[in-house]
Amino acid sequence: MMRNRIIKYGVMLAIVLFVVFFGSKIFSPSESYTDTDEAVKSQLIVNGFKIDGITFYGNQVLAILEEKGEKKLYIGDRNQSFIENVKPWEDYQLPNKADKTYQGVEVNPDSHLMYLYGKKEDGSNFMEIINIATKETVSEIPFENSAKISNIKFKNGYMEGMLYAKTNPEKQHADIIFNTPEFNSHMDLLTVKLPSKKATLDWVDANPELEQIVYTIKDQGKVSAYVHDLTTNQTTQIKKVNGDKFLFDGEQLIGFKSKKDKLAIKVYEYKHSDSAEEQQQSEAYDIVIKNGIVLDPDKETLKIGYHVGIKDDKIVTVTKAPIQGETEIDAYQKIVSPGFIDMLSFNPSPMGAKYKIGDGVTTNLSMHGCTVDFDGFFNQYSQYPTSVNYGGALYAVRLRYEAGLGNHGTPTKEQIDYMVKRAREEIKKGALAVAFSPEYYPGTSPEEIKAIMKVAKEYGLVTHFHGRHSSLTGEHTSIDSVKEVLGYARELDAPVHFMHLHSTGGTGAMEEAIKLIEEARSEGYQVTFDVYPYDSWATNISFERMAGDWQSRFGITYSDIQVAGTTERLTAETFPIYRKKGGIVIVYAMEEKELIQALQVEHSMIGSDAIMDNEFNHPRGAGTFSRFIGRYIRDLDVVPLMEGMKKVTIHSARQLEDVAPAMATRGRLHVGATADITVFDYHEIMDTATAEKPASLSKGIDYVIVSGQIAKDDTGVLTNVKNGQPIIGVFE
Repeated sequence: MMRNRIIKYGVMLAIVLFVVFFGSKIFSPSESYTDTDEAVKSQLIVNGFKIDGITFYGNQVLAILEEKGEKKLYIGDRNQSFIENVKPWEDYQLPNKADKTYQGVEVNPDSHLMYLYGKKEDGSNFMEIINIATKETVSEIPFENSAKISNIKFKNGYMEGMLYAKTNPEKQHADIIFNTPEFNSHMDLLTVKLPSKKATLDWVDANPELEQIVYTIKDQGKVSAYVHDLTTNQTTQIKKVNGDKFLFDGEQLIGFKSKKDKLAIKVYEYKHSDSAEEQQQSEAYDIVIKNGIVLDPDKETLKIGYHVGIKDDKIVTVTKAPIQGETEIDAYQKIVSPGFIDMLSFNPSPMGAKYKIGDGVTTNLSMHGCTVDFDGFFNQYSQYPTSVNYGGALYAVRLRYEAGLGNHGTPTKEQIDYMVKRAREEIKKGALAVAFSPEYYPGTSPEEIKAIMKVAKEYGLVTHFHGRHSSLTGEHTSIDSVKEVLGYARELDAPVHFMHLHSTGGTGAMEEAIKLIEEARSEGYQVTFDVYPYDSWATNISFERMAGDWQSRFGITYSDIQVAGTTERLTAETFPIYRKKGGIVIVYAMEEKELIQALQVEHSMIGSDAIMDNEFNHPRGAGTFSRFIGRYIRDLDVVPLMEGMKKVTIHSARQLEDVAPAMATRGRLHVGATADITVFDYHEIMDTATAEKPASLSKGIDYVIVSGQIAKDDTGVLTNVKNGQPIIGVFE
């Protein structure tokens, strides 16, 4: 009787099985997305029914099926070899709401909650949460605005939350996301490139430990399916796909298609090779970071629930096998990342180093200009150690002072020859780059820049620029800075880097600036830039930048200038007083939308452009990295997690590793890397520093390890730990 009812409804679903062996067997990533062997419709059709959503609920299956535009919730019994008794669920049916379209169903088996999700009439995404026992709606949650969303899977293994994918047609990619059950803390697990702007990522699931992710891509009526291993960054394509929906049942992967009059199940399991892990269990470690979300931006891996073993100053294991250490750190549900690299800072004082450590920074690079006495610089920190790793760029303007030039003097050939000679001497003592700031020193000539750049190129150094112009109006505007620097890159075929592009070079012209930079990169020139995640900049009010008609140049007025560390805004009366006295002011002269444009460029980096030497500074000296992660990765979803973490770690390391061997093992988190590590709470990380109170430690940074020693723990920054190491350019 029941079998006849199944046939009457025409519900003939079937389970297809795909076998994937991970761990000991390595798959090569797919080079591109290819069509499957046969075309399938945009949804799996079963005898007139369309499966909108399907999920397991204990020994049952729940599915939303549609026939002739009418959707109903169906339930069936699941055994080891088949599913039967599929019928409309008498206990609960979809609400009849004209302003909503239901697209899927999911279940929390522990709390017996059912999630119905879909689109409202205005295109926004919603989820209704229903108590299965009482059939009452507990709440309704809006999420992801009107984005194109895949199915949603509730997961409660290592973390509890919602797994789904969001397609971005314009960028031609999709992000696979893990969010909290309340949809209030968005974490990207994987970004998938799509084959066309018409393609979508429509279905996703993962095993309980969030190590393997299965997903399907639909592109103009054809479906392809893949399994990605987050722990190895390997993707495998599933061949001969007949359907478009896959579910993990524990460690079993099951796909759906039609087959006669019942749902046949054939189960295959895949296992990891754990022999290497077992061999490591008896080894002793100095520090063990336990049970964290281990993120390595170098290999683009995400290992959830793994342990990191540290001996001396090196990472010697990353494993799921139980390990023990003399000191153990509980990192459950925390991100374990390479220590952040500040690509644009100044020489660290004890106070400045404290706030860098508090912001997760392990390597502080004085790339705005470090010194013209590298022997003295490195000797100073050898005698008076600091908490952070240190190094920096040749401060080219100080060579002008040595040559008898001030800020405005035009150099003679003899003076240029002297500066070239001195640049060569100092570079060989350990410089990481050469830094120019012609806006502050207008006398800096193209001839002296090119002469010193030739020496930098000879030693493989990148030349970093604070551009000559940052004006919105006048004879020369911000974009002229970009054109000048790119002109040097082309003429000399030399690598260049723009400091804080959104405050000098891209201000008021970010779209054009990025276009010019990308054109140069497409021609083969090495061009990069950094930004800091604020819409204000800071300077000493007595400096050149605030001279002349600054109102017109920057498009601001007196009230857009704030005295750092206070609530005071300047007026026409107080400006000349502060101009004469000097001191740091914060200037609100940038737009956040241009910052976001810069952040979304793949190769951009993060640099603070500040060190907290006193309490009257810009908040970027204390909060840059936490603000970038908390606001622009998590809250605003400007860039995916892995891409964002590259901007604070591996991008900077790779720019410097050819000249500084110490950087070849930093910015990474795998065996053999230097143990510079930041452990942070992704849901809590955020800056607390403000313009009124710049000297305020970030929240959500739990532990910071510098070269194998803990510099911050749950009690705070350990100011007595001064294990910062020199980052020295090495030249034969």
